[in-house]
Amino acid sequence: MSSDVARRWLLPALSALLAALWLGGGVTQDGTSMDEWLQLLALPVLWMSVRVLLVEFPADRLSRCGIALAVALVLLLALQLLPLPASIWNLPAARGALTQDLQQAGVDTLRRHWSLAPAATEQGLWALLPALACFFAAITLDKFQRRRVLQVVIVLAAFNVLFAFFQAGLPLDSALRLYDFDAGFGGLFANTNHQATACIAGMVLATGLGADARFRARCEGVHLHAVWGYFLLAGMFLLATPLSTSRAGMAIALPALALALVLSGAVPLRRMKRNKAALGLAAGIVLLMLLGMQAALGWMAIDLAEEQRHVFAEITFQLGLAHAPLGSGVGSFVPLFAAASPLQMQDVYYVNHAHNEYVQWWLETGWLGMLLLVGVLAVLAVAVKRLLQQRRRGSQVILAASAWVAIAAVLAHSWADYPLRTLSLMSTTAALAGVMLAALADIGQRRHMPEDARDQAAPNALAD
Repeated sequence: MSSDVARRWLLPALSALLAALWLGGGVTQDGTSMDEWLQLLALPVLWMSVRVLLVEFPADRLSRCGIALAVALVLLLALQLLPLPASIWNLPAARGALTQDLQQAGVDTLRRHWSLAPAATEQGLWALLPALACFFAAITLDKFQRRRVLQVVIVLAAFNVLFAFFQAGLPLDSALRLYDFDAGFGGLFANTNHQATACIAGMVLATGLGADARFRARCEGVHLHAVWGYFLLAGMFLLATPLSTSRAGMAIALPALALALVLSGAVPLRRMKRNKAALGLAAGIVLLMLLGMQAALGWMAIDLAEEQRHVFAEITFQLGLAHAPLGSGVGSFVPLFAAASPLQMQDVYYVNHAHNEYVQWWLETGWLGMLLLVGVLAVLAVAVKRLLQQRRRGSQVILAASAWVAIAAVLAHSWADYPLRTLSLMSTTAALAGVMLAALADIGQRRHMPEDARDQAAPNALAD
C-alpha cells in the first residue's frame, strides 16, 4: 500500500477504531478477549499511519517531541521486561527485603526482570497499541480531517450519554444490561467517573467546534446553524456530568468550560472593554471558575471525611519511594498494594488502582517514568504557550485549543481517578494529542512564511 492510499484511508480507519474502542474498551480489566481483539484492530491503523510518517515525517519540533515521547513510552515498558544484573536489580530497598523473604522460603533461583510482574507489564505493553495507532494516525491527518476526528469523539460521547439513559432505565436483572452489576450512569463505561471524563471532553470539544463554526460563518458571510447546535451539545454534556455522580468531574467541568471558552476565542478577551455583553459573559466565566473551585474544595472535604482515596495515594507514594529508582513494573500495583496496606483495609476494600494516576505511575515506573511524565507536561506547556501567543483565532488554533483543554481535563481527573487505564479514554486522549500537535505545526508553518506567501495562503485559511 502506497502512502497516498494509506493517507486516504486513515480517517475512516481511525474513526472505526475509535468507535470500536468506545464500544468495547470501557473497562480497566476485562476477563474476555475483547481487549485483545481491539489491540489487533489497531494494527492496520498503526501500520498505515507509520507508512505515512515514513514519507512525510513532521518538521515541527513539538510534533517530533510528541512522537519521541510516544516511542519512549513503548521502550520504557519493553525495558521492564528485560532481565537485570543482580547489582542493579537490588538497587531498590524493597527488592533486597523481597530477596531475603524468598531465600527464607527456600527460593534460591530468582529471575530478576526489571518488572516484578512481567506478565502484567507485557499486557500493558500490548494495551498501548490502540493509543499509539490513534496518536500516529491523528498527527498525520490533513487540515480537513482533524475537525472530523473531534466530531467523531463528540458523537461517541453523545451516544454514550444516550446509552447511559437507556441502561439506567432497565431493571437490575435485565438481560439488556451491558454489565452484570449496577454501573449507574456509566453507559459503556464500567466506572461512572469515566463517564464524567467523557462528558467533560465532549463539552470542551463541542464548545471549540461551536467557536470554529462561528469563525467560519463570519469569514464566509453566511449563517451556520451548527454554531448553536454545538453550543447546545456543550450544554447537554455539562448537564449530564452531575448524573455520573462524580464529584471530581463536577469540580473539573466548570473550569474546563471557562478555559475552553477563552482559549477557543468563543469569548474574545480583547474586545471585552468595548462590549458590555462580552464583559457580562466574562463575569459569568469568572463565576463558573469560582463555583468550580468551591466544588473542588467540597469534594476534597467529603473525600477526606468519607473515603480512603488519600490513604491509597499516600500508601502508593511510600511504596514508590521503596521501589525507586527502578519502579515495580507496570501492572504490579495490586499485589504490592495488598501486601503493604493494613489488614483492616483489605477486609473492607479491594483496591485495583491508586485512584491517583501520578502516584501509581511513580510506583510502577520509577525515575524514568517520572522523567517521561515531565516531558509530556513540558510539551503541553509549550503547546499552550503557542496558543496564547496567537493574536488571531483561525480554525487550526481553535481545534488545537479545544484538544488541549480536553487533554488537560483528562489529566486533571487522573489526579483522583484512573481514566487513562481504559482503552477507550486512553486512545481518545492520544488522538486528541495528535490533532493538537498537527494543528500547532500548521500554525507554526504559517507564522514562519514570508509575507507574500502568507498573503497567498490567506484565501485558503477557511480550508483548515
